[in-house]
Amino acid sequence: MEKDNGILQQISKKMSILISLQLQHGKEKVEVKENVEKLAPFGLTDNEIAEILGTTTGTVSVAKARIKKAKTK
Repeated sequence: MEKDNGILQQISKKMSILISLQLQHGKEKVEVKENVEKLAPFGLTDNEIAEILGTTTGTVSVAKARIKKAKTK
């Protein structure tokens, strides 16, 4: 049962990612920061986000830091 729960959580996470990416479909160029902001709440690691966006973990890390800084202002 625990294994099934883990699989369902993984499926849910991936579905959430697909929905988020679909929302941006059709838009003109979207900045990495905007995509990171959409994907981060799903609990993805920097590595997973970087892989989805085709960028580096460093770029994702910097984007997250800038997002956090902007929210504290």
